[in-house]
This record gives sequence, structure tokens and C-alpha cells, in this order.
Amino acid sequence: MLALKEFDMKLSIITVNLNNKDGLQKTIDSVISQTFKDFEWIVIDGGSTDGSKELIEKYSDYISYWVSEPDKGIYNAMNKGIEVALGEYLLFLNSGDILFEDHTLSFVFNLNIKTDIISGQVERNDTHALLRKYNPNIFFQIYDDTLNHQGTFIKRDLCKKYKYDESLRIVSDWKFWIESIILNHATITVIDSVISIQDMDGLSNLNKTLSIEERHKIKNIYFPSCVQNELNTLKKIEKSDIYKNITYLKEYSPKLYALIYRLSFWLANASKRLKYHI
Repeated sequence: MLALKEFDMKLSIITVNLNNKDGLQKTIDSVISQTFKDFEWIVIDGGSTDGSKELIEKYSDYISYWVSEPDKGIYNAMNKGIEVALGEYLLFLNSGDILFEDHTLSFVFNLNIKTDIISGQVERNDTHALLRKYNPNIFFQIYDDTLNHQGTFIKRDLCKKYKYDESLRIVSDWKFWIESIILNHATITVIDSVISIQDMDGLSNLNKTLSIEERHKIKNIYFPSCVQNELNTLKKIEKSDIYKNITYLKEYSPKLYALIYRLSFWLANASKRLKYHI
């Protein structure tokens, strides 16, 4: 295990691996080819027995810190990486995931963005389509879906403050977005550029049922049923023709837009409100 560097840098890339030697090789090739050099690389291996440890040792000159030992799951491994990270921002690029181009990191940090979170697009490695399209409304993006983890740079202090819930197996990163952005107003910039290509053989993609169960559990903790009902109504309004037809007013007459929006929300709930008074 290599010693930690004694100075801060712009970025810490954290790679979690368990018995995925071939995927890890792809990630290694991607990271060491970056034109941007102001980063450290941390590899947290869960005690692999497939030759991953030997591969890490082979490329140890490129790695600032690594460990190979049993852990309690992916979020425990990610928290281990957070504990030793020195970068201003953290990027979780797990084994099998690769950065989109050799100059991707240079592109991102040349933008000189200062927000707590910088989130970009991620491409699927199987279809080469975007993993997800971002909703301009960041609240609904997180409430309905999540952020692209392999394409998101997070301030180290934010990661240390909220940590990942190790009792969850799939959606702890989603819980992190809710706590940091929605509940505690962490600042975020979304950039419409592909940051990385995601390996679609990951745990969350292979266990959809558990993912749904965990999301339901977390949603009920942070959003009471009455709030969920109101939010679902708002989503219906945003998909309706009346909403699409008045969106242009946002720029030309914000006050009129707000008035019509509130009226459409009231109308959508009118029957429900009438029932409350019966």
C-alpha cells in the first residue's frame, strides 16, 4: 500500500473494484492517458482473487493510494476512498468505467466552475446512447431519477459531510443527492458534455428490484405521501399542453407565467380540494 501524498490537488479519482480485472484494465488505460495531471488516483479493491491486486501492483506508480482487503460493500469502499482523498473534487470512476476522451478532465477544469457539484453526461458502453437526459428542473431530476455518478465531480468537503449510507446496496448515491442538494442547498452546475462511459454490468443495473425497493424506502423518508401527491400533480402539469404552451412566457413575462402556472396547478387540484370540504 502506497503512502498518501502530502499536498492537495484539484481532483481525486476513486476507483472501487472487486474481481473485475478486465474492467479495471480499461479504467487504468483511460485514467493514465489523461492530458490533465492535477489529480491523484485512489483504488479501493475488495480483496479480489482474480488477479486484480497484481494488476494494481503493476500500475502502482500511477496510483497515489491503494488497498486490497475485504469490505462491507460498494458504499463502504467508496467511503474508504473519501477518507483518504486529498483533492478539491472527487470523481467515482469504478472498474469498467472510462473517461470519454483523453482530454476530458482538462475540458472540465478549464471551465473554471466553482459550484459544489459539477455534473455531466454519461454514455452507455452497450448502446452508446446517453445514460439519461437531464431535466432542466434539478429538483425533479433528482426526485424522479438521479445524477450520473460516473460523470459528476463532488467537492471533497461535501462527501466528507454526508458520506454514503452503507446500509443501502444500490441507491445510497441517490440519497446523497437528496440530502446535499435538495435538503441542504449544495450548489450544482450541469454541463451538457459527455464525461464518461459507464460499464452497464454494475450492481444497480443487474438488480432492478432491489433498486426500486430502496428508492421507495428513501422517498418515503424524505417525502411524506402528501408531498409526493403534490409533486406528482406538478409533474403532470409540466407534461400537459397548457404548460408547454406557456413556457415561452418565462422569458417575456415571468409574472404572467407564474400566475398561469399557479392557476393550472389549482385547476388540477380543484376536484381534490372540493372533496376535502364535503
